[in-house]
Amino acid sequence: MKHDLKLTSGSVQQVVNDLNAGWRNEVVRALGMDSNTFQMAQGTLGLQSADSSGLFLMADSVPPQSTTAYYDPSGKNKRSSAYNQMLHAMLPSTSSGLRAALGDQYSNWIAYRNADTSDLSQFELFKKWASRRLDPNQETAAITAFKMTLSDPLNVALSNYVDKNFYMTFTDDSGKSFTLPSYSCTIDAATKAINTGGSASIDYDSTTASTSSNGTMVSGSASGFYDIFSASAGGSFEQLNQTAASSAFTIKGTIGKYATVVSDAAEWYDGSMVSRAYNGKNDNTIWDPNSNMGTWDSFFGANGSLARRMSSLLVVSEYDLVVTSKATYSQADFQQIKAQASFGIWPFFSASASATHTETYTLNEDGSLSVRYQLNKGLIAIWGATIQNAPN
Repeated sequence: MKHDLKLTSGSVQQVVNDLNAGWRNEVVRALGMDSNTFQMAQGTLGLQSADSSGLFLMADSVPPQSTTAYYDPSGKNKRSSAYNQMLHAMLPSTSSGLRAALGDQYSNWIAYRNADTSDLSQFELFKKWASRRLDPNQETAAITAFKMTLSDPLNVALSNYVDKNFYMTFTDDSGKSFTLPSYSCTIDAATKAINTGGSASIDYDSTTASTSSNGTMVSGSASGFYDIFSASAGGSFEQLNQTAASSAFTIKGTIGKYATVVSDAAEWYDGSMVSRAYNGKNDNTIWDPNSNMGTWDSFFGANGSLARRMSSLLVVSEYDLVVTSKATYSQADFQQIKAQASFGIWPFFSASASATHTETYTLNEDGSLSVRYQLNKGLIAIWGATIQNAPN
C-alpha cells in the first residue's frame, strides 16, 4: 500500500480504509474465517466482554454493510428493537374477525398497541385498551374475537418478545441494573469454545497486505471510524494522523486461543415471522396499512434494520501483539500519544476504562512507534462476526 507524503483528512480516511481491509484479510487468513461473510469489529464493544453482556450487546447490534465496523455499547441500532418494530408493522393471519368486531376502532387499537412499552401480554394489553375505549357490549364481542387470534403466530411472537424469561439482567460498574435480550453466545459458551479453540500467528504488513474485498457479501472497508489515533473529547491528532498515514504499519505476534461462538437469539425472537415479512414485500395481508412502525424497505432494504444479522462471533484470548507505525515521531509526539490517545490506536480502539487488554507504548530507536497489546488468559475479546443476510 503506497502512501502520500502529505495527506488531507480525506486521504487519511482512505488510508485507514485500506489498513482496515488489509488487517481484516490477515485475520481471515490467520484464523480461517470465511472472507465472503466475515466482518471485522472495532470499538469499545468489540474489545471486551467480562460477562455475557458484551456478547449479547454485540449479537444484538445491527451490522452495517461493510467489511469492518465500529461498535459501541451505546449504539442505538438494536436488532431486538428492529424486530419488535417489524412485528408491530404486521397483520395477524387471523385478523379479519377482530377487524369486524372493532370496526372503526381497529386503527385505534393498533396505534395503542404500537405505542405500548409495558411487558403486558397481548391479551392483557387488549383487555386494558378495550375497557377504556369500547362500550360494554362491544367490549365483550371484541374480547371474544381477540381470544380467537391468541394462537396466531404474530400474537404469540408479540407475547414472547416481552416474556422476561427470554431476557437476562446484569449490573454495571456503578451498581445499576440493566436488562438485555438473551442470545446463545453466553460467556460460558464463549469460554468453552475458547478452551478448545485454536492458536494463530499474526504477521501483517500494510505494504504487502491485500486490500481487496471483491466478491464478498459484506462490502466497503470501514464504517464509522477513520482515524489512526483517537483522543477523548477536546483532543486532536489531525497532524499525527497524517504523519502515521504517510508510512507503513505492521502487526506481529500470537493469538493463544480463538474460536467462533453461535449467536442465535433466544425465544423472544421468531425467525418464521421474519421470513413471513421478508417474503411478503407487496402482500397487503401481511403489512398493516394502519401501522407507522416501518415498511419492507426500512427493515429489509440495503440499509434496513433487519437486512443482516450476526450468526456467530469470533472471540479471542491470550494474545500478544505489537502494532508498529513506521513513521518518525519525536519525543513530544510520543508523550502526546501516550497521554491523550485515550480511545486507542488503530486497529484496537477502546476506551481505556473498559479495555481488558494492557497497552505498552515504545518509541523505538529509529523513531517509529510501537504499541504492545496483551490479553491475559481467561479474558475474552470479540474481534468480529459472521454476517448473514435476511431472512436467514
